[in-house]
Amino acid sequence: MKYRTVFRPAMIIATFWVLVIAGGCKKALETTPYSYFTSDNFYTSIDEAYMATLGVYGAVSSWDGYGWNIPMVFDNDNDIGQTSGIAADNWRIIPHYSGIPETDMFYGTWSALYQGIDRANVVLEKIPEMSIYSSGTDDEKAQLNRMLGEAKFLRGFYYSELVRLWGDVPFKTTSSKAGDDLHLGLTDRYTIYEQIIKDMQEAAALLPEAMPTDERINKWAAKAMLARVALFAGGYSLRANGQMQRPDNYKDYYKLAQQQINEIMAANPYKLNPSYPQVFINQCKHVLEPTESIFEIAFYTPTGPAGEAPNASRFGYFNAPATATGVYGGTSARCLTVRPFYESYQQGDFRRDFAIARFKIDADGNRVYIVSGKNDQNWTVGKWSREYQTNSPTEIGSTDINTVIMRYSDLLLMQAEVENELNEGPNQIALDAINQVRRRAYGLDMAGSGITLSVTNGGSGYTAAPTVTISGGGGNYANAVATLKNGSVSGVTMYNAGFGYTALPTVTVSGGDGTGAEITASLAAKPSKADIDIPSGLTKQAFLDTLISERAKELCFEGMRRADLIRWNLLGTRIAQTYAQLQAIRSTYPYPAGTNFVPGKHELYPFPQNETDVNKNITRQNPGY
Repeated sequence: MKYRTVFRPAMIIATFWVLVIAGGCKKALETTPYSYFTSDNFYTSIDEAYMATLGVYGAVSSWDGYGWNIPMVFDNDNDIGQTSGIAADNWRIIPHYSGIPETDMFYGTWSALYQGIDRANVVLEKIPEMSIYSSGTDDEKAQLNRMLGEAKFLRGFYYSELVRLWGDVPFKTTSSKAGDDLHLGLTDRYTIYEQIIKDMQEAAALLPEAMPTDERINKWAAKAMLARVALFAGGYSLRANGQMQRPDNYKDYYKLAQQQINEIMAANPYKLNPSYPQVFINQCKHVLEPTESIFEIAFYTPTGPAGEAPNASRFGYFNAPATATGVYGGTSARCLTVRPFYESYQQGDFRRDFAIARFKIDADGNRVYIVSGKNDQNWTVGKWSREYQTNSPTEIGSTDINTVIMRYSDLLLMQAEVENELNEGPNQIALDAINQVRRRAYGLDMAGSGITLSVTNGGSGYTAAPTVTISGGGGNYANAVATLKNGSVSGVTMYNAGFGYTALPTVTVSGGDGTGAEITASLAAKPSKADIDIPSGLTKQAFLDTLISERAKELCFEGMRRADLIRWNLLGTRIAQTYAQLQAIRSTYPYPAGTNFVPGKHELYPFPQNETDVNKNITRQNPGY
């Protein structure tokens, strides 16, 4: 649903009505603002219904929604990463567990989600009133039913996010009209979950099975997201009494998840891209990959290069390696990893040095590795580096990178978790699912491989470490530094083994005032399945512990880690463990969550003060606030 200057239905932006209001660019298709179609004359054609449905998608295509707040600010400060610095910025206060009801980013996200719900309610009420809904052609009816399915799914999805972030929330399934009392009290989350599940089930029955050519939801994606909702409903959450609880019938929700996953796997619409790095390179370049990416939120803005713009994303700017303006646009690089997470990866796991940037990028576009001293405090997220982006003039302060809500590997790991839970230990289905993810992580089916280096001639006369340059071989991003002893090159340290090498690259040794040193590259041997597969025979808890680690390594920085830890009732435990690990590295290693996090409080966010000021039917605040 990307919208460019030429109208292409397969690539239309989910929120192009906003661009009309903003006057963003000259378009081949002129449209009327969404607000016009909330009047009584709305829904006289398929196009008008379609525009309103796109408006439901577009409610969260903003910084307040999935362009920044939800995936990058609300998910941060956990056992894999944190936000940089300590200051009064809202985007620091919230992840550092210092947010209060007056922190305005809470209200921005709260409002965006409720705006999407209200738009969905309008669509669900208005489409059935259209004459062509009952008397139109078969194609018209099919299109309208698809839109109803989309609105049902999105309403359920937005409510699931409100419940995930705030617990019990105001709940309504009718559109807001003049004269309505909009000051609703809190509804228990499990009453809301009933409607979410109903909406998503009904949506799946209406949505097409065909794989999408844009960001619109289909049947299988709706079922996958329902499986996720079921795991959250069956997981732990903070209740009004200040206790972390899960429902007594939590396994019923796991069975619901299992049913959805089994139906998806039987239809077999998805497959893993054999290259883990390529998944994110495609995302950065706006290449849709519906067999890998199950559900994503569209972003695009044709406006200027700096600042917040309608429908803009901060992916690849806020959560990217520190980059100096030059060959590439600069970045703010505010999302950091923590060193113990980097060290949790095994050697040979391609995800480690792709997902975690132990480097910065200089103005010439070169990687400069920062691995000595306290630089481990500045390691950032590598998945959406400027190196992989289109670097168009409009993607400087913001980008067009979509937010991927769920990938196929996430679904496989959910399948492994569900089977382990319901069978009191891992069965073969669980093992096959998690091992598919691990085999991709180690590049078993990826073209090419990483490399290793060895010194074949130490040379002489070196007074400083020479530069090691690696070129050719069909691969990318291998990086190493030479070490000296008595004026000779005595060894080489690999910072990054790279990926995709199908032939031996050329290794050049230059500088350092010496001569004669030679370093030779070899293609790294790929492990066997037996080397990396999770073996059978693990206990239920041992397998769950393995899966918790695997989800971190596979899905890191994609917006779900904090939420996963909460549903497992592990957020406080993992923060305490991470704090202890960092203190063991050095007592000055910054990690505000280690001292700020309060169990029984910070598993939920506070109801926004802007809301409670006007809605006196919200008679309590979330625990601890």
